[in-house]
Amino acid sequence: MADSPVTSHRHHFIDLYRTLVILLMLEGHVIRALLAPYLRQLSTFQNHEFIHGLSAPAFLFGAGMTFVISTRKRWHDYERWGEPLARRVGRFLLILTLGLAIHLPFFSFRKILMDGTREDYLNLFQSDVLACIGLGLLALHLIIVLFRNEKRFYAIALALTLLVCFATPPAWDLDALRKFPVPIAQLMNSRQGSPFPLFPYVGFLFAGVLVAWEFLVAVEQNRQQVFMLRLAVAGVSLIAGGILIDALPFGIYPHYDFWYTSPNYFLIRAGSLMAGVAGCWYVSQKIRNWKPWMTVLGRESLFVYVLHLVFLYGTAMNPRLNIQTIAGGYLQPGQAILIAVLMIAGMFVITLVWNYLKRKQLTLYRVFQLAAAGMFLYYFFTNDY
Repeated sequence: MADSPVTSHRHHFIDLYRTLVILLMLEGHVIRALLAPYLRQLSTFQNHEFIHGLSAPAFLFGAGMTFVISTRKRWHDYERWGEPLARRVGRFLLILTLGLAIHLPFFSFRKILMDGTREDYLNLFQSDVLACIGLGLLALHLIIVLFRNEKRFYAIALALTLLVCFATPPAWDLDALRKFPVPIAQLMNSRQGSPFPLFPYVGFLFAGVLVAWEFLVAVEQNRQQVFMLRLAVAGVSLIAGGILIDALPFGIYPHYDFWYTSPNYFLIRAGSLMAGVAGCWYVSQKIRNWKPWMTVLGRESLFVYVLHLVFLYGTAMNPRLNIQTIAGGYLQPGQAILIAVLMIAGMFVITLVWNYLKRKQLTLYRVFQLAAAGMFLYYFFTNDY
């Protein structure tokens, strides 16, 4: 069955949003990884980092929106354990597994088990975007199973968003390693190197759930344009509110760090993402002749995210055969930008092929998946060192 105009636009604006986020992420990661250290001290680079700092929250925000779009229409299938929910849980566990695989200190189970140091285990279990997505979506499905009622689900998602936002400063004050095992401690804060702990980053995923939920309600009432206008106004209001509250001469937290733990900065970033989503919706209304290739990076965002990390930074499987190691991290701006462009072009071509296999050659696609997973597991468990 063909999508209705409303459904088509809905998916287009979300795919457009996710594509722009992927492009921002790819550009930012390449520039950060390859630019010469002295250039990273310049104000121009700091401004770049401020903008690039939105990519991880935006990625999580998009994951929350996509979750609602794909879940609400099959709500009753996910209220109890069955094949649809089992497939979903398996997919989220795979996301968590991919996160661990990226952080493997050695490509050998035996070496990790026998020779792994405290630092190795801290790196292995560090919390990243994949951990936030996997655990956040598992938590949302648990809420569906426990409460089933849609209004309660929405209320709990709202409560979790606020909780994560305002509990981040005390969570970062916590010496989690003294109270929890390493895998749990690494989820709490960045004290031991986790780049994206649950506090505050999973809050952006929950915020994306709220926005998509309200959008679907607006679709049912045929008031999408009014909703998007209000979303843009709400986003700008959150940005202004976060800036104004931060300027107040008093605070409620013993330790306050605007750039890492501040609820005000959470509000500013969440507001920016809300305004960005509204902007993507308005742009999507102007494009009448959508082509699948235009937003393929957004529709395959998880694939692109994992693959670009392997190519750019390397893993235990390719510690030396990666772009950062080969380029050396001492490039001039023009050189780094050129590699960023080539990286984006290469990921675009690979993603087109991957998406084609998924849509048109499903058997070959599954064979490739199973072969890659089988080879990885075989060598991981058979390599001595």
